[in-house]
Amino acid sequence: MTDQHVRPGKYIIYGYLIEDAMVSLIFNFFISLILSMMAASLFLKATGLSFWWGALFLACLGVLLYLSNIYLIRHFINKKAPGVFELDATYGKPMKDSEYLWEKTAGTGIVPKWVSWIGIASYASFAGIVIWLIVWLT
Repeated sequence: MTDQHVRPGKYIIYGYLIEDAMVSLIFNFFISLILSMMAASLFLKATGLSFWWGALFLACLGVLLYLSNIYLIRHFINKKAPGVFELDATYGKPMKDSEYLWEKTAGTGIVPKWVSWIGIASYASFAGIVIWLIVWLT
């Protein structure tokens, strides 16, 4: 596959077809990772606590962002597609190779992108814990 066969918004990097959405996801993840580690560092500087508290701060930040993400996803789905969660609760677990009704709202614009960025930031905070501990242990 040469560059002339690639549609706009797609790239070939080391033989892999990469879309703009994936580049944006990776970029947002690393920006969130840097920001969360800067926040942990500033927290330690302001409080004067020892270095390992930074990992605990990142864990609390990750949990807070993750729970906020879940709440906001449920809020926007209930607001723009009311009754979806009630139908899922009524019908129970879907059959094998099927999905819940609320999962079908993915990509429809019901949940704003900034809510997804909060979810990305939560995973970046958890990744920051690993980096923080590696730096602490070395």
